Amino acid sequence: MLGMVATAGVTVAPSAAAAPATVHTADFEQGTGGWYGRGGAQVAPSTTTARSGAQSLAVTGRTQAWEGPGLDARTLLPAGTYDVEAWVRLADTAPELETDVVTLSAARTPTGGTTAYDTVAWQVAVSDSTWTRVGGTYQVGTSNSALELYLESPDATQAFFVDDVTITGEAAGPAEPGTRTDLAADFESGLAGWGPRGAAQVALTTDDAHAGATSLRATNRLEAWQGPTVDVTQGLAVGETVQVSVWAKLAPGSAPASLKASIQRDRGTSTNYDNVAGASAVVTADAWTELRGTYTLGAAIDRAQLYVEGDAGVSFLIDDFSLAGFTETPVQDVPGLKDVLGEDGFEHVGVAIDQRETVGRPAQLVQRHFNAFTPENDGKPAEVQPVEGQFTFGDLDALLDFADATGTQVYGHVLVWHSQTPDWFFLDGQRPLTSSPADQALLRARMEAHIKAIADHVNARYPDGDSPIWAWDVVNEVIADGDNANPHDMRDSRWFQVLGETFVDTAFRLADRYFPQQALFINDYNTEMPTKRADYLELVSSLIARGVPIDGVGHQAHVDFARPVQWLDDSLTAVEKLSARTGRPLLQAITELDVSDSKENNGADVSNGTVPQHSPAMADQDQAETELGYYYRDLFDVLRKHSGSIESVTFWGISNGRSWLRTWPAARPWESPLPFDDDLQVMPAYWGIVDPAQLAARPADVLPPRIAGHDAVPATANRTGTARVTYTAPEAGDTRDRSVKVDCTPRSGSQFTVGTTQVTCTARDKAGNVATPATFDVVVTAAPAQPPAAEHPVVTAVKRLISGILDAVLRLVGRR
Repeated sequence: MLGMVATAGVTVAPSAAAAPATVHTADFEQGTGGWYGRGGAQVAPSTTTARSGAQSLAVTGRTQAWEGPGLDARTLLPAGTYDVEAWVRLADTAPELETDVVTLSAARTPTGGTTAYDTVAWQVAVSDSTWTRVGGTYQVGTSNSALELYLESPDATQAFFVDDVTITGEAAGPAEPGTRTDLAADFESGLAGWGPRGAAQVALTTDDAHAGATSLRATNRLEAWQGPTVDVTQGLAVGETVQVSVWAKLAPGSAPASLKASIQRDRGTSTNYDNVAGASAVVTADAWTELRGTYTLGAAIDRAQLYVEGDAGVSFLIDDFSLAGFTETPVQDVPGLKDVLGEDGFEHVGVAIDQRETVGRPAQLVQRHFNAFTPENDGKPAEVQPVEGQFTFGDLDALLDFADATGTQVYGHVLVWHSQTPDWFFLDGQRPLTSSPADQALLRARMEAHIKAIADHVNARYPDGDSPIWAWDVVNEVIADGDNANPHDMRDSRWFQVLGETFVDTAFRLADRYFPQQALFINDYNTEMPTKRADYLELVSSLIARGVPIDGVGHQAHVDFARPVQWLDDSLTAVEKLSARTGRPLLQAITELDVSDSKENNGADVSNGTVPQHSPAMADQDQAETELGYYYRDLFDVLRKHSGSIESVTFWGISNGRSWLRTWPAARPWESPLPFDDDLQVMPAYWGIVDPAQLAARPADVLPPRIAGHDAVPATANRTGTARVTYTAPEAGDTRDRSVKVDCTPRSGSQFTVGTTQVTCTARDKAGNVATPATFDVVVTAAPAQPPAAEHPVVTAVKRLISGILDAVLRLVGRR
């Protein structure tokens, strides 16, 4: 679910560079230009039609979808980035207009590895009336024993013409350790290459400095990503870890604000944004604060820019920047988590990663401790299909290649989600989609196209069915945190607004069609909370009743170390009982595990925007980390009880420095939510899982209990305008005290007047720690208006008799 993507925006223009080299052209005027028939396809120069000159390449005799014109590109395309284009036109075989789609692919066999299949341009619409460009950017990242470019079409017998093939690009420069250069700037002699990012303005100032007399001031920061930036391309090398340090101070009079150091990576037409692990802090106007962290470049780049960003509108100073080689501590020789937990019955022990964890020491740690991973961001809709019909699989492919090379399995994340999904999914032009039948059909078609394209791409890369992907989060975070009018309190997302509850059914049925071999999970956070647990299981039960092909239930488990582990125990038990009751075996997965040690716990909903700054729950950091070790001990005691149904446990990040909790929704430098620290060394959390006897003595209990949420309680007033309302108090507890008594005011059974009354609940544990008060509403509506009492039959008869007498008298008077 998490692992936030840095906000994109206008950036400094890259410096001028030489034009890329042309490594291959073919106009077919003198022959086939090295192109040949793949499989049973036949190719030959033809004068029937041409985009330029007199001839093109005719492609005929196709009987299978993968057959077509091919080119041996092994020596043409060493590791590097290339733009490949071919112009295609269908053969004119009928009076009416003919259309089809053509894909530009690559069959790549890494040296010593097995063949994989890459997509350069996916199913481009072509016709017999005009020439259409089929092309894209292709990044080659491996040394290959074979590399073949080819054009194919799902219509196995389609004949077509090809002309004006061009391949331009450059081989990647060397990225060996030792080729990088340390960088530094103290601003005493000028800007040292620093400039503005976006609308920000930067200037040297002598008003204040961390050292020396001068610093750099950043002002006019209209958005969070704007600020000072510098090119650090020469300071980075693939697989080599560097340490980044920059000192920061807010402008005089500013309230404390969160700042962090980030890096923008550019490669060809692709741009990515990474946080520098650990380099975030709450900065003040009173003192200089160091933003210090480490960064490992995970893939080749054309350019990299480091920048300081943070709360929008805040002006600040920076000084004494350095980017330098970092002496890494070796990965420790300790039992691997996958081995320890594997013996306890957990088949998949995973971690959320991106390309930074596929090289160097992070890759070593992944391989030692984990046998599975989840792509942190690279499988999300916005990453895979940012523009309708334009799929960008490069980052995901790099992770799949790493999995394939290391024998690691992949938990796919995520097919359908309300967040990190491009707006175009829910628009018809500029018009927002509605729940009309036509709009529903359009959104379902887009859902299918997205899921099918991922499946087609994966199947093309792994035609023998040996993809490393073993499971998918099919839908993510579909239950709201509070009570609403939707069935099962479902989140009022754009998916729900257009398609209703059954968008979940549709997603699972499509995933089952296109990923028949993978386990299909629903996934959500706060599933351990009692009210959300009930809603979540109601939805799952409804899916089972409707015959939806759901295989498993995911619990993100973004928890805090005062949240009772008993609540998660209850949720795991409830799923097992549902499985037994329905006769539908359900796998369970802990999908995004981390444990916050902040005093506040504002949930894991990244679509909620920012919330007030957090604070440490314990004053002593060492004691907090020890307490986290005991929490992990107690948590895994619970998980081991359910190892028969839990198929997978995934930690959300390889190290504390890479955790989203360090930077979202604001800087939290104390957070230590994972088993490994910023230097990839074991934490007390690790020993809590592996060998609790290694833990220091447990600190005194200073953590207040948690009170669970509670839905509003409805009631109807009596004739006096009040209602006696009996309610069940919310649950409360913590890991050390389990259940804790809750006191609420007004009490259950009190008289409540018409309207909304807020009930406030408190709880105190055995150590005297008092919970943050929790509230819920009692909503009393007025009694419906009473109809008039029914008239007694005798009264009705007398009225009728009197009326009859009066009528008779009037008639007699009228005759006179």
